Amino acid sequence: MSQVSPTSDLKQARATYSVRVLDARMITPTIRAIRVEKPADFVFRASQAARIFLPAPHDLEPHPISMASAPTRDYLEFAVRRSESAWKQSYFALREGNTLQIQGPVARFFLDTLHPAILIAGGVGITPFKGMLEYATDARLPITLDLLYSSRTLEEITYKNELDRLAQENPRIRIHYTLTRSTHAHEWNGRVGRIDALWLGQVMADKPDALFYVCGTPQMLADVAQMLKSLGVAPERILWESFKGYARYAPQRA
Repeated sequence: MSQVSPTSDLKQARATYSVRVLDARMITPTIRAIRVEKPADFVFRASQAARIFLPAPHDLEPHPISMASAPTRDYLEFAVRRSESAWKQSYFALREGNTLQIQGPVARFFLDTLHPAILIAGGVGITPFKGMLEYATDARLPITLDLLYSSRTLEEITYKNELDRLAQENPRIRIHYTLTRSTHAHEWNGRVGRIDALWLGQVMADKPDALFYVCGTPQMLADVAQMLKSLGVAPERILWESFKGYARYAPQRA
């Protein structure tokens, strides 16, 4: 499947669309996902973001939110964690049938389809990676994708059913979960603890040409940056997406 050029990215980033909410639901105790109509001419790469303009209050600034759905799907999906901010309260009030505006695509955090990928996510930072994994599966990309996903608790693993289904459908996908808060043994027999250099080194050991994609809080980005540096990963092999402003912190690859 074709991918848009940087020129198209910039041109379309100024386009604004009015879309209807197709579905709104809680997918964890603190995270709400919405699906909205996908405009016919809305072309993006997995996984860029869109600015979301909420219907009320009207003075709210738009937020750039990563798209949690692949370009191959016939809808756009977003997921946001609850907080006390006015924007998030308005987002959580959205219901099926509501109308909002989106602008985009924006951001340059997208999947390189030619190199193996190691995806490192914390919490709701999984959203762009879900879109990447869907795209790799739908487009039958020949690359391997390893996801290291850190969540607080079992209940807060966002999109777990969808991720597990993608891994079953696509043998090139491997999902590695870890929980940062202790849980009862009968509830969870997987890894417990934060992502660390030892675990990351084991996953990347047989992938010398892999690219690394990291999405999470600024503190997580700083921690993972230090780990990758200690493992000898060159900065140009790392792409970053932060919760704040969705900024890309790593140097751009040539």
